[in-house]
This record gives sequence, C-alpha cells and structure tokens, in this order.
Amino acid sequence: MRRLWVILAALLLLGLTSCSAVGLLRGTDTGGGNSAATTPASPTVALATPTLTATPSPQVTATPSITPTPIPSPTLTVEPSPTSSPEPTFTVRFHPDYALYAGDQVSWEVIAPAQTDLSGQTVTVWVDGQAENLFGPLEFSPFGIQGRTQATFTWAWDTSGLEPGPYILTYSVEPLGYEWEETLFLQLRSDLLAPEPYARWGVAESNCCLVYYITGTEAERDLDRLLDQADEVTQAVMEQMDTQLEEPVNITLLPRVLGHGGFAGDGISISYLDRNYAGSYFEMVLHHEMVHMLDSRLGGELRPTILVEGLAVYLSGGHFKPEELLPRAAALLWLPGDDSESGLGWYQELAPLVENFYPAQHEIGYLQAGALVDFMIRTWGWDAFVSFYRDIQPHPSGSQVQAMDAALQKHFQIGFDELEQMFLDELRRQPVTPEHIQDVRLTVAFYDSLRRYQQNLDPSAYFMTAWLLDSREMQERGIVADYVRRPMAPENILLEEMLVEAHRHLIRGAYSEAELALEDLQAKLDEVLLAANLAGETMLWSIPSQTSPDAMYDLLPER
Repeated sequence: MRRLWVILAALLLLGLTSCSAVGLLRGTDTGGGNSAATTPASPTVALATPTLTATPSPQVTATPSITPTPIPSPTLTVEPSPTSSPEPTFTVRFHPDYALYAGDQVSWEVIAPAQTDLSGQTVTVWVDGQAENLFGPLEFSPFGIQGRTQATFTWAWDTSGLEPGPYILTYSVEPLGYEWEETLFLQLRSDLLAPEPYARWGVAESNCCLVYYITGTEAERDLDRLLDQADEVTQAVMEQMDTQLEEPVNITLLPRVLGHGGFAGDGISISYLDRNYAGSYFEMVLHHEMVHMLDSRLGGELRPTILVEGLAVYLSGGHFKPEELLPRAAALLWLPGDDSESGLGWYQELAPLVENFYPAQHEIGYLQAGALVDFMIRTWGWDAFVSFYRDIQPHPSGSQVQAMDAALQKHFQIGFDELEQMFLDELRRQPVTPEHIQDVRLTVAFYDSLRRYQQNLDPSAYFMTAWLLDSREMQERGIVADYVRRPMAPENILLEEMLVEAHRHLIRGAYSEAELALEDLQAKLDEVLLAANLAGETMLWSIPSQTSPDAMYDLLPER
C-alpha cells in the first residue's frame, strides 16, 4: 500500500486550478429593427439602474502591501513518488472551506487528473483505518457545468463527538489498485468564527417566493427590502413572459460568492453579502434567474443554450448591469471609423458558440447571445420569436445549429448562416462609441481576473465547478457551514476588496481608474501565487488591449 503522510502546512498551502474564462449570468435592450411587416409589441425591458446600496461594499482607499502567508485551503494534491510506470495525480478538496472543526459534516471531492479515463473506477475512504468509518466505494462521475471527473462524497463524515486533532484518511482507487494516505486536522469547535456559532436557517414568505437565509448574515439584516424586491422583479418577469406562477419560487440567499452570483435549478440561489467581489446586484441577478425559472416551465422540445441565456440577458435589461446590447456587441467587431474591423476583434462565430456555449469566453458569449435575441425580436417581433423558440426540435445529429436551422427555415424562411449575416449587418449599423469599446474590454478583463482569483484562491466559487448544494437538504440537516465558511486569509480579503474597488470604477465609467485598479489587482495576485509556490502553474496576466485582438487569452491550464 502506498502511503503519503501530509501535514497541515502542506495541505493548507496548496491552491487550485485555473483555465480560461467562460460563463453564466445577465442581459440588455435597445430599439430598432428592419422588418418590413408590422412588428408585434415586445415585452417591456426594464433599464432602470439597480439600487447599488442593496449590497454595500467595503471602502478600499489604497492597495496595502502585505507579506503573503500560507493560504488556508483544505486542498491536497497527491503526487506519488516516481515509479517504473507513471501513476495518476489526484486532487482532494475538503468542505466546508477554509478550516475543518470537530462537529462538521465533512465532504470531499476526489478530483481525477485531466484527460484520464476512469470509467468503472471507484474510490473508497477509511478514517483512521476503522471499518465503521469506511465511505464508498463511490464511482467517478462528471461534476458541475464543466463535467469534471471526480468522486464526490457529500456530507459523508459526521465528526460530531470527535476530539479535535489529526485523523488519517486512506484512499483506495479500484480496480486501478492505487492508494494513498493523508492526515487531516479537526480544530476546536469553540474556535469557530462569527456568525457561524449561532447561525441557523430561516425562511420568510413574500407574495411570490419563499426566501431562505442564514441568521446573522447580511440577508437577515436586509430581509424586508429583499422580499419587496423579489415581488417586484417576479411581477415584472411574469408580465414580460405573459405567464403566472403556480406555486412560490424558492430563493436561497448565500452569504458567500458562488460563481458570478446566481444559479437557477429547482430553485434560485443568489449570493448576497457586503464584500460581493463578483459585482452582482440582487435585482439584476434575480431577474435573470427568474426568467430561467419561468422559461423552463413554459417548455419547448429543444431550447438551445445560446437562446436560453440570451433571452434571460435580454429580458433583464443587461447582463451584470443595465446596458445597450447591440452597440456593445458591435464593439466586438471594430473601432469607430475603422473599416478594416481591426478593433477588439472578439466576435465569436455563432455556430461554435451555439454548439458549445459555456466554455466560450463568458462575457462575450452572453453579450452576443443577448444581442442576438434582441435583434431577432426587433426583426420579427416577440410573438414570432416565441413561436420559433418553443418550436425548435432536436436534430438527429444532436447538433443545435442544425436544429435552429430547421426552425429558422420553417418560421422565417432563412437558414442559420443567413441569420448570422443579417445579425452582423445589423451590428455594423450600430453607433459604437469609444466608451462602448472601453467598457466591453474592461468588463472582460474584470471578470476574467475574478475567475482567475476563484480558480486559484477560492476554487469552490468557480462557476464551472461551484460547490452548490441541495439547499433543501441543507435546511433539513441544519447545515450552514458550507455557505457561511469561505476563504478568509489576509490575501483573500485584500484581493476581494481590490476586486470590489475595480468594479466600483468600472460601474461608474471611470475606465482609467478601473484599468489601474485591475493592474494592481493582477500584480498582487501574481505576487501571492508566486509566494505560494504556484509559479510553475501560473501564467502572469495582462489586461487585453483594444488594438490587440490576440490578447484574448487562456488564463491558466485546467488540471
């Protein structure tokens, strides 16, 4: 049996992953249209600026210098000693984040090496070699939007009644026949940080929704206002989509950042906290996710992802903020007055975007999706668009492009390629300003840098593999730690405050200040990662230039 003894310092020092940028969230509106026929009325698209005080952020007056310290992160990368035949490198990530305490319901992700076929392989885990503390065997399976291969042990180890101190975990992958050990430390429960010692799940009911929150958090503090906003947003979405709720929507307010701030499934999960480094606003995120909820209930044989996300962006009046979709999408093509289209050069052809939407650069993909829906509704009207959208049928090949092409032929007598050409022609007619270009460029830079921070120093938050749990089961079990606990090392706090500061400049159109803030942020992130001995896996970052399309980059290789 292969044994690897790992002490706490090594376990806490290792950060994780990175890759390029990709996506999930919000949309916009503008006027126009080139339809010769009378265009039916479109639903109202609200462009009201969200209340920025809904999620107050800490003030950052300077970028203090720090001496990086080891970053607490219960993550272990198992690197076996060289043998005659190379063995795989597994990564183990523990939850709750930051630190583990006696009494926790402990989960762990056993993450397989990239591009490794583990079909039929299982993982078994023993704690201190005791048969009663045996977990598994559990098969490797896809996890998250990314479909990362891992074995996920959710709330597997109940540490209630255990003494603080070291515990030996033994892992066995079979039939591969690969084993290793590590030492895990449970800390004193009396050392828990506020508000966790007294935090509990609470629930409040509004006209539209059941809102679940954790006591002692910002959500409880602002609950009355959030309930009113939930009713207002839900009513607006129902009017836009001409439908009604048949039962209340479950909304879970998270006291930590996950992804870009919002997810929708059986219910809606939204990050709500003062230091919301994702720069998301409650009303904007809720509008986007509520569109997803009602859209899924209205159904359709096949709803291509680009149209699902584009519809949510369009009806929300913006992606992360109120914005004009068509001029901003046009900024992806060229600089004003430059016929060579040598500007941002970031426009992505629709066919690959339709077939593989989420791995595309996140902000560009969502911007093009929202602008495409905007263009189609301007051209053919809301009713015609909805008839087309709900009538898309799966194609025998599985291709979403082919499915859209058939529906376009049926409803509008055009093919997919003709739709894209019409869309590009409309973008070229848009009045694009230098402000549009700067805003798009720095928005991409901001969210790429945010994801770089998440992948390295807050990996549970990275949207492609976010640690998003069954909220109903958490409430039934009384578990709050997975959402209350998050990375709280000085480096995490500093970098998150720097993200907040950069977003503050960006949202008010102070582009020079935003660019300087992002450069400072990336320099500090480089410094922290290098100090954490991640230099071999970290590519130094630069803000993409509006005159250098080649600056569209992959940040870090996924591993």
